[in-house]
Parts: sequence; C-alpha cells; structure tokens
Amino acid sequence: MRNKLLLLILGMLSFQKSFSQSPQPQPGRMLAVNIGTSKAGTGDMRGLVLGVEYEKRFRPKLSWSSELGMTIHDGEDLLIVTTDDGGQQDLSYRYTTAGAQLSGKLGWHFAKSEHIDVGLKLGGLVRYQSSSVASERAVLFPLATGYPLPLTINRNFDPQRTVSVGGVFQLFARYTFNKTWSLGALTGLQVDTNGDAFFPSLSLNIGRRF
Repeated sequence: MRNKLLLLILGMLSFQKSFSQSPQPQPGRMLAVNIGTSKAGTGDMRGLVLGVEYEKRFRPKLSWSSELGMTIHDGEDLLIVTTDDGGQQDLSYRYTTAGAQLSGKLGWHFAKSEHIDVGLKLGGLVRYQSSSVASERAVLFPLATGYPLPLTINRNFDPQRTVSVGGVFQLFARYTFNKTWSLGALTGLQVDTNGDAFFPSLSLNIGRRF
C-alpha cells in the first residue's frame, strides 16, 4: 500500500512538472519565401510578388528582417475593332511594370506561442523599376484621321527606368511545425517616391527556422 501511494505521489508530481513547463522557444532565425499577388497603381494592374526574406529575433517579441523582392504587374485598355468585312482586330493598349527591391523591416510579434506567431512589420526599401506605361495617351478614330482603324499615340515624359525609396507595412500570421517549418500568410501596403503604390497584397509565407 505504501509503495502504491508513493508511486501515485511521484506520478502526480511528474505530471504537474511536465504540465507546468513553459513551451520551448522557437529558433531565433528564419529564412522564408513569400509569393503572392497584389494590385498596383490605382488598382488597374494586377501582378505577382516574390521575395526571399531573412529574419532574426533579438527580443522575445521583436525582430529585424531583410528581403530581396521582385514584382511584375500588367494591364490592358481593351479596344476591339470590327472591320468592314466582319472580322475583328485587337488594338488594345497593353503595358507592364516590373521591378526589384531590397527592404529592411522591424517586426513586432504581439501574439506568440510555441506554434502561433502573429505580428506586424514596418520598414523601408530601395526599388529599381522599369515601366512601359505611357505618360500620356490618345486614341484617334477614322473620322479624324481617314485611316480605316483607330490610331493610338503615346507620349512619354517620365523615364522608363527609375530608382526610388519607399516604405512598407505588413501584417503576418504563421504556424510552425516541429519548431522548424513555418507556414503562414501576410498582407500589407507599399509606397515609394516614384508614386507607385502596391495595395492590397496577399502572399503565402513558407519558412524554415534555424
């Protein structure tokens, strides 16, 4: 009887000790890939965003990160013309904007546990961009030109290639499996001195902690 009571007490103490232990902290560094979509300009251009990000935690709920990212967006002003013989010609104006950027961000992980990680990031960036969007565009119709099809005139006042600085704000939520692999999502806003805005953006985040 005494031995059974002793075993019961030892079992209860062991259970209490294991239950009261705090979760083991996650590794403080992570390498992640962000891939998703966003809208650019006034929302008329949709495209892809891709980034490779390195993150390091320097306080229990604070981190810094750097990301090398790439974007490509395109749009179209649709213009389909029916010719005299009943056929159709596509005279749409198509344009593309693509860029590469390097950003640095400070993160606040305001909801954090062994598996769940929710927070926000705020930072700055340097961006290189090339754009085929015309500064000014006009469409002249056959009544004005005598030509059987509409004519598009493009005028360019802005440079095709630009380098700008800007800011980025992100909200993220992640779940970590086995303290190593992380899966989550992020959304945010990005603006720069070239007048470009990327909002809203939604990306999938896949990372490995080490």
